[in-house]
Amino acid sequence: MKRVCYIFPVSHHYRAPFHERLRALLAEHDVYYTVVYCAPGEENRKKRDAIDIAWGHKVGLTALPGGLLYQHGLRQAMKSDLVIIQQENKLLLNYVLNLASLTGLKKTAYFGHGRNFQSRNPNSVAERFKRFWSTKADWWFGYTEETRAHIRSLGFPDERITVFNNSVDTTLMRQQMAASTPEARATLAASIDLVGKNVGVFVGGIYPDKRMEFLIDAADRIRARIPDFELIVVGGGSDLPLVKQLAESRPWVHVMGPRFGQEKVNLMLLGNVFMMPGLMGLAILDAGTAGLAIATTAFPWHSPEIAYLEPGVSGLKVADWQSSEAYADEVTALLLDRPALERMREAARAMADRYSIEAMARNFAGGALKALAS
Repeated sequence: MKRVCYIFPVSHHYRAPFHERLRALLAEHDVYYTVVYCAPGEENRKKRDAIDIAWGHKVGLTALPGGLLYQHGLRQAMKSDLVIIQQENKLLLNYVLNLASLTGLKKTAYFGHGRNFQSRNPNSVAERFKRFWSTKADWWFGYTEETRAHIRSLGFPDERITVFNNSVDTTLMRQQMAASTPEARATLAASIDLVGKNVGVFVGGIYPDKRMEFLIDAADRIRARIPDFELIVVGGGSDLPLVKQLAESRPWVHVMGPRFGQEKVNLMLLGNVFMMPGLMGLAILDAGTAGLAIATTAFPWHSPEIAYLEPGVSGLKVADWQSSEAYADEVTALLLDRPALERMREAARAMADRYSIEAMARNFAGGALKALAS
């Protein structure tokens, strides 16, 4: 039996269904799949977004000067026929495995983008270093077609790139939506004193690139024009205390902290529009699945999943990304134009339908089998 091992720093809650599906698909081809990960750091503990995987291997992590990290997963890696590693400059085990690949001792694959989408300087030493190592693996698993184009531009063979179209478990979310009742949502709304019919929803990590002060300022402007506008904020992170402080003088801003599963879905279904003016990634699929029109900006450092958005059709992508007034104007106009809002909500649902975690796992499994056979 061939063995595939995927090594990453933190086992995120949203990734667990993907790993389960991938494990099952590879088992159908007599391939054993396992994962190696470490205990979550402080930021992930704040977000409460980490989970253990019963059949995986939780290993130690040594922090070294300069922010470098060494995951103690070499033994599991060397027992595998294909090792998939998350492309991050700070992960020292990656370089050990890269060298093993270059000398023919181990077949390795990268999982990632080939660049840091949030880097403010694409020509920095860190980005040049990442580009150098991007071509030193045997295979690539890229998030979107944009990733494929970038990796190919570095000289990596196109036939050794698998695009899996990054996703979340929208099937489970749809089941949770079906289980949601008007009575349950009404009870939830009453419990948080939500009375408005024009509701914005933010669901995601709460940290600087999410631009929470910008969001609250825009919300103030919207409420000045739509008196029953309210905002629900779901998530955790370093800027959660800031959001709570801002909400103290705004009883119409409901800060819920981290919520998962049915409760998160019920909260999203109370809204009309998904408001994330800063960095947007996989949250776009949660929003679309919930049937929320998506409102973001042309923030230059979005994650690659922003490619799934069709501006003007499934959501807003406000060109003046630095202006909370411009953002508020477009969201206000959308909320006041109910037919346009409903068309955009339906288009967002259709966008989310095109991507699923099942398709992601199938794409990934196909790539792993090709990599093993190469």
